[in-house]
Amino acid sequence: MNEIKPIRDISGSIPDPSKTSQKGEASFEDAIKNALRETAEIKTEAEQAIRAFAAGEVQDIHTVVIAMQKADISLQTLMQVRNKLLTAYQEIMRMQV
Repeated sequence: MNEIKPIRDISGSIPDPSKTSQKGEASFEDAIKNALRETAEIKTEAEQAIRAFAAGEVQDIHTVVIAMQKADISLQTLMQVRNKLLTAYQEIMRMQV
């Protein structure tokens, strides 16, 4: 039979989550920040399209509606991700250790 090793012997192999990720890999925090940044940029683009249409600079309302829909879908997606993250966090907090 194999001998059970004490935890202190293998503790060095456990990765430290406070350290940054390896080169070429994006961390979860970076992914969330990028999603927030992209959503804000899409929202700004939609606001600019609305202002341009209101000022008479854009005659094609289709581009304005498309920009608004992109912003809406981006926000809805971000909210669903947030909801899933909160649900996962709540499940983890309910776990017994």
